[in-house]
Amino acid sequence: MKRKTVLLMGVLLVLCQFASCNAERSPDETTAPYIETEPTENDTAASSPEQTAAEHLALVKSFSQKQEWDGEILLALSEYTGVVLSEESAQMYPALAEILEQTHRMASRSMDDEFDNLLSAAKDEISLAETENFTAKLSTLDVQIRRADSIAVSVLSDYYMIYGQINGRFLHGSTYDTATGKALLITDVIRDMSEIPAIVKKELQSYTWTGDFYTETAVEDYFSNTPVDGIAWTLDYNGVTFYFGNGDLAELGNGRLAATVTFAEYPELFEPKYMTVPGDYIVELSLNHPFYADLDSDGAPEELNVTPFTHESGLLYDSFGVYIDSDAHFAEFPADIFHRTGGYHPYYVQTADGRHYLYVFAEGNEKAAGDMRLKVIDVSDSKIKEVGDLSVAPGYIPIDQSQALTDPNNMRLEDFEAMQEVQVYRVGEGGLPIRK
Repeated sequence: MKRKTVLLMGVLLVLCQFASCNAERSPDETTAPYIETEPTENDTAASSPEQTAAEHLALVKSFSQKQEWDGEILLALSEYTGVVLSEESAQMYPALAEILEQTHRMASRSMDDEFDNLLSAAKDEISLAETENFTAKLSTLDVQIRRADSIAVSVLSDYYMIYGQINGRFLHGSTYDTATGKALLITDVIRDMSEIPAIVKKELQSYTWTGDFYTETAVEDYFSNTPVDGIAWTLDYNGVTFYFGNGDLAELGNGRLAATVTFAEYPELFEPKYMTVPGDYIVELSLNHPFYADLDSDGAPEELNVTPFTHESGLLYDSFGVYIDSDAHFAEFPADIFHRTGGYHPYYVQTADGRHYLYVFAEGNEKAAGDMRLKVIDVSDSKIKEVGDLSVAPGYIPIDQSQALTDPNNMRLEDFEAMQEVQVYRVGEGGLPIRK
């Protein structure tokens, strides 16, 4: 079992291998502050261009799956999504493109190795137990885009497993400087980490989670005892979000914890460069995990959570709930809206005019690029208002790839009902995507 545990955790370790190596610092090396300057005669072609605004990047998401059955019994299933730059973005930022490609290849190989271990464990178990008591071995790794612009790219690796005695969910972030491709440490983004534990503790206690920490100093102890390259975080459009595993700060079963330290509330803590963001953007969300955004323009973020509900078969989701902690707003959207019982893929959309929407794609088969329905929900002013639904999905790119959604004004979507090829859409006035 010890050997299998080591192999299993290697899937996550490989995701931060490049980050740890690429972000190493010499003892006297410091990160210079971001200052907008006029170009001089000494500037060379190799210098980074002047950056006065952040522009969206085009990325591509890939999907791969391996499964094996014994007759009608599913033994093992492994799914993996990855993120790379589009051809156009790769030409602009070759260093970033290379590190994303390398990370993608390494993670793919690790997931292949893990599938072999899942299958071996399944065969061992089913040979010793009654088939009706057997549970399929499962691992999924969904790499979600939290930020993608000409300043920074940040992704969240959402990893879930059912492995017999070793079950759980783990989150890990990877963040890169777009111009250089260098993996960033949290200390490259936040100038003074000494204030972070107190802020994070306050944020955790300000929302729905009301459980007790292990000790009064559990949050402070976590940051003191965790190496800089071991902290789970992402650089978002509105700040930095920290992620804590089940059991990191409190007893198991207290829920999934996350805290966002926003640019708006704590501008003095951040390197100015990384506070430069586009005026509108799309963020890929994790199911059943808190996301924080200022939905009612009061200067403080609200918690937004998309939670799937399991079909009676126990294998699929057939509805999902949307929760906003402001006045405890909640709404459930059943499967009959979509006529689907596949998985859900939620996105948070902020438009240039300050509107906030949830785009939730419901897949109708096992392929992420398969037949889908899109449900659009207006969450502006911390309310939940159904807008409508369409038969569209992120544009499919053979083989098993799709256009990533990052720019509300340039969404490449495919209409399955109309059998139309990929078209460019933008968020319409009411929230539904309309063709440009």
